[in-house]
Amino acid sequence: MSSSFNTPSRRKPLFPGPSTTPAGPPPSHLSFTQVSTTPAGPPPKSSFFSSHNAANNTFGSRRGAAGATPAHRARGFVVPSSSPPAVDEEEEEDEDEEDDDEEMEVEERPEKSAFMSSILSAPRGLKRSRNGAVREQVGSDYASIARSVTSHIPSTNSLTEPDEMLLQQETILSRLETSKNTGEASEALTRLWARYSDPKTREGKLGPEAEDGVSKAVYLASLLLTLHHPHLQQPSKQQPRGKKETTTLPRALLNWLDEHHTPFPDEYPSISTASPSPAAHDRFWDTIYASLVRGRFSQAIQLLRHAGWENAYTAEEDSQEEGYTEKQLDNIEEVAERAARLLESCPVIKGGEGDGDWDIKGPAWTVFRLRVRQAVRELEEFAGSAEEDDDEEGVGSGKRRNVFSLSAATKKAESRVPWSIYTNLKLCYDILLGQPEEIMDASQDWLEASIYITVWWDGEDTSPSLSSRSTLGESRGQGRKSITASQAREVDLSPLAAYRRRLADAFTFVTDTEEALFLPETVEGVQVGLGCVLTGEVGSVVQLLRGWSLPVAVAVVEVAGKGGWLPGGSRGGLGRGFSSQDLMVLSHGPGGMEGMGSAGLRDEILAEYAGLLAGKDVLRVGQVGGVGRVGEVGGGTEREGWELAVAVLGRMDDQAEGERRVGELLGGIEVRGEGRVDRILEACGGLGLEGRGRGVAERFADSLLASPDTAEVMRNVGTALMYLSRARCGEKISETLGLLVSLCLIHSAAYPAREEMDERLAGLVGKERSTLVELARKDGEAAELLASRLSGYATLRRFYELRDQDVLPDLGNAQKLRPLERAREAAGALMAVLGSASDCIRGGLYDPEAEGVVPVDCVLALLGEALVLLGQGKRVFSKEQVFGMMRVVEDFEAVTSRVRENGGALLGACLGAYRESGSGGGMGRMGKSGSAFGGSSWDMLAESTMVGPSAGGMGKVERGWDWRRGVDELGVEAGGKEVVAMVRVALAREVARGWGGGLNW
Repeated sequence: MSSSFNTPSRRKPLFPGPSTTPAGPPPSHLSFTQVSTTPAGPPPKSSFFSSHNAANNTFGSRRGAAGATPAHRARGFVVPSSSPPAVDEEEEEDEDEEDDDEEMEVEERPEKSAFMSSILSAPRGLKRSRNGAVREQVGSDYASIARSVTSHIPSTNSLTEPDEMLLQQETILSRLETSKNTGEASEALTRLWARYSDPKTREGKLGPEAEDGVSKAVYLASLLLTLHHPHLQQPSKQQPRGKKETTTLPRALLNWLDEHHTPFPDEYPSISTASPSPAAHDRFWDTIYASLVRGRFSQAIQLLRHAGWENAYTAEEDSQEEGYTEKQLDNIEEVAERAARLLESCPVIKGGEGDGDWDIKGPAWTVFRLRVRQAVRELEEFAGSAEEDDDEEGVGSGKRRNVFSLSAATKKAESRVPWSIYTNLKLCYDILLGQPEEIMDASQDWLEASIYITVWWDGEDTSPSLSSRSTLGESRGQGRKSITASQAREVDLSPLAAYRRRLADAFTFVTDTEEALFLPETVEGVQVGLGCVLTGEVGSVVQLLRGWSLPVAVAVVEVAGKGGWLPGGSRGGLGRGFSSQDLMVLSHGPGGMEGMGSAGLRDEILAEYAGLLAGKDVLRVGQVGGVGRVGEVGGGTEREGWELAVAVLGRMDDQAEGERRVGELLGGIEVRGEGRVDRILEACGGLGLEGRGRGVAERFADSLLASPDTAEVMRNVGTALMYLSRARCGEKISETLGLLVSLCLIHSAAYPAREEMDERLAGLVGKERSTLVELARKDGEAAELLASRLSGYATLRRFYELRDQDVLPDLGNAQKLRPLERAREAAGALMAVLGSASDCIRGGLYDPEAEGVVPVDCVLALLGEALVLLGQGKRVFSKEQVFGMMRVVEDFEAVTSRVRENGGALLGACLGAYRESGSGGGMGRMGKSGSAFGGSSWDMLAESTMVGPSAGGMGKVERGWDWRRGVDELGVEAGGKEVVAMVRVALAREVARGWGGGLNW
């Protein structure tokens, strides 16, 4: 884009001819004929075509002279500082007639008729060629340009954005996933990004001054979010704390310009304090125009009321070299005060520019525009310059005469209000009425012109078409007729969509020129992106953002997906039920399924972002202020990269693909420490991916049990059980607890000893069950699963603690029982365990599906433990317990030989451990070979746990009694048959005593 502040008029002359530098101020009758003369020297400052002080023209005005009143913007011309050459009035009238005839010929060309017919036959919004023919709708050219620009942006291999930005953005997007409040999320995102980007505008250019990708991405993304979810870039000072702030799109767009597009500094402070007065400054009126289009009406009011007209620089333009006369000053102050009072009645000013009525299309503004039109008529009447055809043409009529008669020039020169003041005030009124041409004249570039034309739109569908400039003049008068229209307007039914359509039309209108100032530079990515934003090419904008800052692109597609404006939708409508691969196939081929190609855009970007997040180890944020009510992150925060990656993948539209990627990601994570596993489970649970989290929990529990160090296994067995339950691994829980039960029987003691138990295991079997309570808070189903399988092991430990109560006084605060009472309670615990072990062999038939919480292999060893309690002087077992034990003995004898052999192997390990008490051995994995605890693995397990307690073994154990001692004293090699025989004899004697009255049955 050209940086020149003074650019030629964008209107093409009706009578083109060679142009040379004028020799002096042009005569009035040549003001619009494009006739020029040879210069005799530099033009005076007051010349209409002067380029005086062009380098200091902050606003980049397209007028011929800095601050001069442009004839093409006003309904008149400047009275020259010197008298015009004598011209015969009749000759001038003849020239006027010839010019008018030629102008009419131009207006009656076939192209004009074709254009007008297309306006009447084609709906609004269709693209047209220069002659008005409707173009084939092939999409925006900027989409293809954006693809070319994107291809030259290097791919992102890492995330360079600060950790704080990534963490706080994820907080916002996570809340968006549940709240679906896209407006709050958009507001929080733009305010967050503002802290990590540089919004300073390139001087005299478009786009951010900073060259980093984040600043470029934020520049486009903030405008895109504003168009779809209007919000203010920064909270207004008048906003009460805690109150939700809402705004209209016009106000939001102006706010965006204030934050992101200030190619030149605001000159109001310097102009308002200029010496000798503001009106003496040659950019006085430019500053008023800028204040009006930016919605800063209070500044315009101050300048009008405190202008100091006696020093106005426009006096030279009005041929008043010594300044305005007293009468002229009175008249100027009168019309300026009227303009100031009119601005004070603006709906924005009534409530303060921050809290006023910014519904530009609403009824209050409709009434205000009526006042503006009335003010124009009053200005014309007061100045005495109203022409008969003004009322017919309407205020702001586009009909302009290229030449004026001398009498007309004299009439305007004799106006009660100096003509430069008159035309500049009329231009101000035209801006308030939203006239596109006048708004363009007050704009610094095509971006401002497009936005201003959209902001000050009255919302009428019958307003001038922006598809071509050639219809502007003919349509000017339609605005007044539409005020009383009763039909529903699109802008009232769907305001945001209507405003976005208006913005696209305005952009087409503004850039339909050969003037460099109003043409985007297609070699600059930011300007191409702006073109895509203004024309609604969201997909192209996202691709540009993706190359500059992937996190910003992710946030945009997330909001767009929830807001329903992402191209192709968010896997809705035709895309529902299709996987990413399906959509890829459907998007190919002639015709395809329109829009399907973009449906996977969101998932593609999310997957790429998740991969880069997973590559970061830890993301940290210190004491950082909040980012608004939505994204507030306070205090210190630390999260691992995979956590954010899982959260991002969990929001993919293709759930199957997302779950697959989560599985791959978690499969590559090293599970170290409970904290990481807990975070994985929490993250997966929050995303509905419990299965993936359970796989990690199972992997972690297996790693705890796989250690070759027995002591380490015993220190972690409680933790392993807890995570196996969270993984819903019921079989592994039963296997691990079965091994603990077997080890207890092998050593005929509670194993591991209380002082050797890890905290988690102690919390599982203790009276308070603290571990189960903790687990229930996190996962109630897991706690229930673990509790149901823990009862056998806990009951057996209770049996041994009761047995050893006299010899182990350090059993805590357990209640001391008398010997007989303690023996009976121990017998009850033993029978409960024995009953569970024999559940699967009822009637002598082995049913693996009916196996209880204690393995059936433990039956013989449990019967051996019962031998000591049988045949006591007083009853220990009840009659029901005795007959129940008899049933177990008979069922065990009748069951298959394999079950008996496995039980015998465990019994042999128990007796062997007693005989080898004190010897040691190595420790392998805490388990056994084969299935159903079979083979000789019990002997190896017994040997491996005979070392001292520091290595995970039992060492020397004090017991209340030990049934193995009696069997060993028999002096024979006792096995399963011998133990069963002894139990049978003892039971027979117990029954005989009971039936004989020896026991109190």
